[in-house]
Amino acid sequence: MAEQFGKLPGACAHQEENLVLLHYGDLAGTECDTLRSHLNSCAACKDYLQDLGKLLPLTIKTDEPPQTFWADYKRELRHKLDDAAQKPRWRQKLAPLLQPRLVPLLATAAVVALALTFTLGQNLWTTNEPAREAAAMLEVLPVAENLEFFKTLDVLDDLELLEFMGSQGSAA
Repeated sequence: MAEQFGKLPGACAHQEENLVLLHYGDLAGTECDTLRSHLNSCAACKDYLQDLGKLLPLTIKTDEPPQTFWADYKRELRHKLDDAAQKPRWRQKLAPLLQPRLVPLLATAAVVALALTFTLGQNLWTTNEPAREAAAMLEVLPVAENLEFFKTLDVLDDLELLEFMGSQGSAA
C-alpha cells in the first residue's frame, strides 16, 4: 500500500495532528477555522490532507473472504460434526461391559487377578535384605572362626580368677 502512494508529502509538523482530526471531522471551533485559513496559504498541508483522504479509508477496509471459502468451511465443519456424532464415546464403549449379567463375571475376574497377584507376586517383590536368621548367623560367624582364640581368653580369665582367689586365701 505504501508503494502505491510513495511517501506522503510532509505537512507542517505542528499541524499534522490537527489535519488528521479535520479529516475525521473531530476538529471544531477556532482550531478548525485557524487550520482552514492555514490550508489556504500552505500547499504542503493541503496535499497532506488530500493524501490522508485517499490513504486512511484503505486502512479500515475489511478483508472479506470469498464465498467459496465459507462454503468449504461449512462443508468441513459439517464433516467434523458428523464424525464426532458417529464416534462412540467412552461411556458408550463401556456400557455393554456393565450389563447386569456381566457384573458378577467382572467381579470374579478381579478377585482371581488379585489372588494371583498376591500369591505369585510374593517372590517378585522380595527385598534384598537378608532374613533375620541369616543376619544373626552372619554376626556369630566371626566368633565361630576364632573359637580357639576365645577359649584361650576364657582360660586366662579363669587363671586370673584363681590367682585372685589364691591371693585372698594366703592373705587370710
